[in-house]
Amino acid sequence: MGRQRQSFRLSARQRQQLEEYLQQDSLLPLQISRAHTLLHWAAGHSATVSAQLLHTTEDRVYAMRRTFRRLGLTAYLTSSVQGGAPSKLTPAAEAVLAHLVAEQPATAWTLRQLAEFLVGAGYASSISYVTVSKALKRLQLAPGRPAVAV
Repeated sequence: MGRQRQSFRLSARQRQQLEEYLQQDSLLPLQISRAHTLLHWAAGHSATVSAQLLHTTEDRVYAMRRTFRRLGLTAYLTSSVQGGAPSKLTPAAEAVLAHLVAEQPATAWTLRQLAEFLVGAGYASSISYVTVSKALKRLQLAPGRPAVAV
C-alpha cells in the first residue's frame, strides 16, 4: 500500500519568505530543491511529480517534507546538509595537500599520487583520489591547474 497523500498549505507570509529566499544568488542546489519541494507540495503536486520536477527520488522528497515538518520553515531552509561520512582529510592533511600543490609544479602530482602520499605520510589510513579532488576544489586549488590529473 502506498503512502497517504498529505495536503499542505503555505501561509502568505511563508510563500513570500520562500519567494524572497529563492531570489538569493548564493543558494546551493539542495537549498533550491528544499524550497521548490515546499512550493510543489503547496501546489498539490504528489511526491512522484515533485521528484520528477526536481530530478530526485520520491523518497528524497518525502525526507525533505518530514524535515520541514520537524524543523519549521526558517530552520528547514537554513539547516546544514545532513548525512554522509565525515571527510577523512583532517585540516592538517588539507594544509599539507595545499602546500604540495602550491610548492611543486602542477605536472609533478596526479590526484592518485597525492592520495598515496597522504596515506604513506600517515595523514589518513586510506583515501580516494576523488576525496583529494574534492579537497582541492574546496581549497580552490583545482581550477586553473589542469595538469593535476587522475
